[in-house]
Amino acid sequence: MAGPPRFFHISPEWCGQERLVQLFRLNGHPSSCHDGGRLAQDILFSQGAGRAPLSDWPRARLLTGLYRHAPHWQPPLEAWRSFAFLDRHFPQARFVLTTRDPDAWLFDRLTREGGAAARAHAHHRGVAESGLPDLWLADWQAHLAAVAAHFGDDPRLIRVDIDRESPQQLCEHLSQFLPMPRHPPGRAWLPARDPAQDRRLRAVLEGAAPARPSDAGDWLEDVARFCLRGLEPGEGGLPGVSRFYCAWDGAARFSGRDGSAQPIALADALAVARPGVHFKLGRAEGVVNDILRLGRRDPVRIDMEDSRWMGSAHGDPLGLPVLCHNRRAGARNVVLWPLPGQHDIGMPGFDPQAAPDAIPFDQKLDRVVWRGMISGSLMRDGVKPGPASHVYLTRLAAAGADQALRAEIWAELSQTSRLGFVRRFIDHPDFDLGVVMAWAFRDFARDPLLAPYCRPREGPDFFRRFRYQLCLGGYDHGSNFITAINSRSVLLAEEDGWEVFYSGRFKPWKHYIPVARYGADIQEKLAWARENPSECKAMSQAARAEAARFADPVLRRELLDRILDGLAAAG
Repeated sequence: MAGPPRFFHISPEWCGQERLVQLFRLNGHPSSCHDGGRLAQDILFSQGAGRAPLSDWPRARLLTGLYRHAPHWQPPLEAWRSFAFLDRHFPQARFVLTTRDPDAWLFDRLTREGGAAARAHAHHRGVAESGLPDLWLADWQAHLAAVAAHFGDDPRLIRVDIDRESPQQLCEHLSQFLPMPRHPPGRAWLPARDPAQDRRLRAVLEGAAPARPSDAGDWLEDVARFCLRGLEPGEGGLPGVSRFYCAWDGAARFSGRDGSAQPIALADALAVARPGVHFKLGRAEGVVNDILRLGRRDPVRIDMEDSRWMGSAHGDPLGLPVLCHNRRAGARNVVLWPLPGQHDIGMPGFDPQAAPDAIPFDQKLDRVVWRGMISGSLMRDGVKPGPASHVYLTRLAAAGADQALRAEIWAELSQTSRLGFVRRFIDHPDFDLGVVMAWAFRDFARDPLLAPYCRPREGPDFFRRFRYQLCLGGYDHGSNFITAINSRSVLLAEEDGWEVFYSGRFKPWKHYIPVARYGADIQEKLAWARENPSECKAMSQAARAEAARFADPVLRRELLDRILDGLAAAG
């Protein structure tokens, strides 16, 4: 005998999903809501891949919150639109369509949760947040029409006007399908309005787009030329690409380095990775969505692994162009692209809405500051360093209580570049340094060998207290470069031989003070900075002006267009 049907909520956020979950759970019916966006991701990946959805939620009687709008740099997912796909796979299911006053819904969607939905949709669609209500309203009306066309008068569609019908009335209606003896005590479908929503709405309506620089065309040409430098397609294949390599054919196929399918699918003009894929393969999904956002479908090869030596004199030759987020100076056929999840508009250092550094240079502490993961490698005299620090950390964890083995491993770990620098200057009065262990290695912060060098994670206000910020190379380019240089401090940056998409615009002695490899001359460069405060202020001002352009969403889209144009022209 068949059990009670499943129920799918096919309305967007702020249409009563929390109350739906409450009334189902109140009556003992398992429910899944949102699940960090995994419900929507699973449905849309399955739709694109042609497989059955939701196998990880076999017991859920109600599935609601079928959307994702965080992180903002990933495209917002709206699997509540996929009712026809869900209907094919769950023909006995019921579909709950909740509706409300459109203006009230638009207000909530723009302003609830700090405007998270608005931020994601504006980023993806390339519009100001103030332009979203008209687009959202048109989308909603199209959805209602599509639902009506698909279901007609089919009784499996349950319509609920939450402005007129109470949760108790819906309980009574659902009782014909499954036991619903207990009714929620409150009659409201939505949380109480937050006063912060009005402030958020004013900010949306009063926001102004940045003025376009008069030399934008020249600037874009220069940055695109730098990203495309070394583009010389020929023979040689792809021997140096990583396991996260992904070739997209511009249509539905995503292939790995051996030609097998990568777990990414195209659904509703979005690239969607299978839930749970390695985050470095998820970066390829991000690159494809960058391209789709431009209205393009250029076939591309992508390798968003860190520390890409290929194409350089010290790595495997590369015969075909590959989009990467880093390369060695002088590399061939490694085309630079912003790193999804780090270089996107709205991320730290690239956020046009971020509060600027308000502390004048002269009022900052006269010390060098640095925090970061010990993601360097064993220091060597040659160009290529030795084993990476995470190799030693893994060995240290495996050593257990073997003190002799731990001492042997520590002797080499302490000679990796970042940890070695921190150990040299940890007690020096001119420096405020500290290791912040990445989440996967967080337990090492309590290890007696590493604990003396570990410090808590700090926000931008902490670093802006200091006159001199430091950028140290890790496995490749130091990830704090752009946040540090976009301040009224002056940046001292290690010249590590790595390039990312913005590197060509930041020049030593014009925008930052260059530091020798492994920070060998840091004290000499600090002494120079202290003797030349006017030059430091000029560098800082020039750096902030340059950084602002990389945080301009319009310029970013035009830049990506130009990079793709250059790839297409190279054949």
